[in-house]
Amino acid sequence: MRNVPPGPKTVLFNGIAVGEVVSTGDVASDAEAVNQFLKSRGLHKEISSFQAVFNQAFAFANTAAYLYERDFRRSPRKGTSAVPFVVNAAFGIELYLKALAQKHGIALRGHELLKLHKALPRNALAEINAVTPRCAANRAFGESPDFVAYLRNLNNTFVEWRYSYEREKTGTVHIEPTIFVMEVLHEACRLPTAA
Repeated sequence: MRNVPPGPKTVLFNGIAVGEVVSTGDVASDAEAVNQFLKSRGLHKEISSFQAVFNQAFAFANTAAYLYERDFRRSPRKGTSAVPFVVNAAFGIELYLKALAQKHGIALRGHELLKLHKALPRNALAEINAVTPRCAANRAFGESPDFVAYLRNLNNTFVEWRYSYEREKTGTVHIEPTIFVMEVLHEACRLPTAA
């Protein structure tokens, strides 16, 4: 981490300059000063556990989508992006499942996607089922793709692929179904929670 020299620093909020704080050069102190500044301006908002997990899931999924668009939709495909795509996508899916559980008041742990899916409450599973047809239409998968089968194919992908250089072989990952699973979970998380 680079040291920031002491002095006035511009504070950005959603990419817009909203003021200045005086940097001390200490990262922790400066971060706290920015937080206090944002609070004093009414710009700081506490976020729920659900929103925190969802934001991270979206960031990992967005990175996978970027790699897909940049390196897999063009010819020739960039094979060196396969592992970063798979690891970001699989971790994004894991976090989406955990966010969906958080949305319904349940905290989940672990990396096995099928176990996480199985532990989801009935309402969360209903949300997945509700968005699946629309997401399938977006991907031209037909009327009823097997979401759980795609999830099964990805079950241990994060664990296997993040250290793929230590293995002779990793499981096969199909790109389009992986994107479909990310999209379904993203959309399920975005549905309003039933009262």
